[in-house]
Amino acid sequence: MCFKQRGMSSVEMIIALPILILFMVMVIEVARVMIEMNTLNKAVRVGARYASTLSGAAGCGPILNESGNIQKMVVYGSLGSGVTALLDNWGTSDIAVSCENNQYVTVTASYTFQPRFVSKIPYSETSLAIPMNASTVMRLAQ
Repeated sequence: MCFKQRGMSSVEMIIALPILILFMVMVIEVARVMIEMNTLNKAVRVGARYASTLSGAAGCGPILNESGNIQKMVVYGSLGSGVTALLDNWGTSDIAVSCENNQYVTVTASYTFQPRFVSKIPYSETSLAIPMNASTVMRLAQ
């Protein structure tokens, strides 16, 4: 081994390590976006499924009367008290429930993804928050 090369791998690591850490953080955040979008879609689907079983032959009346419970089902995953929301900073006010022609129920949800590591672009006021929307339409059980 040549003595002029001694410590060169340490210098290379010092140069490469910040880039690798930045890349790892980006991969983690992209994975979190995908996981939270999947959770949002599943929650809306569960809420629409719950709403579609409420009506029976009565049409939209029971659904509109139970919209608060449908919103709870979407946000919390259950109707019980003391449970936490499936997504951070998500509330029932972010859920809309509508019923059309006594045949279809539509559940729509909006959510804003907040990155964990960096919330704004450095030296700028540009936010890295990502708005997400999901909607599901289901036929009412007759």
